[in-house]
Amino acid sequence: MCKSCESFQSHILNGEEGRRKAASLLFEEEAIQKNAKRFYWKYQRFVSEQFDNWEDFFVEIVLRIFKEKEAGRGPRENCEGYYFKLTRNICEEMVRANSKWKETEEHLSRVEELTGDPYIIEKVKHYIQKMDCKCKTLMYHYHIEEELIRDKGQLVQLLKTNCGKDYTTNSIPVHLSGCLGKLSTMVSEDEDKLF
Repeated sequence: MCKSCESFQSHILNGEEGRRKAASLLFEEEAIQKNAKRFYWKYQRFVSEQFDNWEDFFVEIVLRIFKEKEAGRGPRENCEGYYFKLTRNICEEMVRANSKWKETEEHLSRVEELTGDPYIIEKVKHYIQKMDCKCKTLMYHYHIEEELIRDKGQLVQLLKTNCGKDYTTNSIPVHLSGCLGKLSTMVSEDEDKLF
């Protein structure tokens, strides 16, 4: 078992200072650094959209491992294998999020072509106002507002400001897609049939 695993739980129980010590042990693990560097270059096309260099990506990996271990889902025996799989899985998440983002952008650009009519936009606004805070914010700013916001970081900040919740830039495509699905369902099931 690796050095950080042996003492992680005991450090976590020692308050904020213990959490810092547990995190610093993870930063010292060579296996985590090695995997971060390897996968950063292997998945560079996807990873470099969010991280300027492998060191920034390494910080993200350590934070994810910290959360997993803190929740009791860390490695039991094979630490190196665990770090390898977790790093690879994070990269695969980014690949899927990137694909989902592109699909969502394509779909919304087609919707924009269809909804250039101000009358239809007002109808869409009517449905958006009925949605929960997350979907209302995303659908309005990504699709309706005159100056559309397509930057994932800005959308995360808007959700924090408007809804008081923290989201990651990787989760935005999934949320956009889900909200678009909810909007489509609302339109198709509404008895008033605004469309």
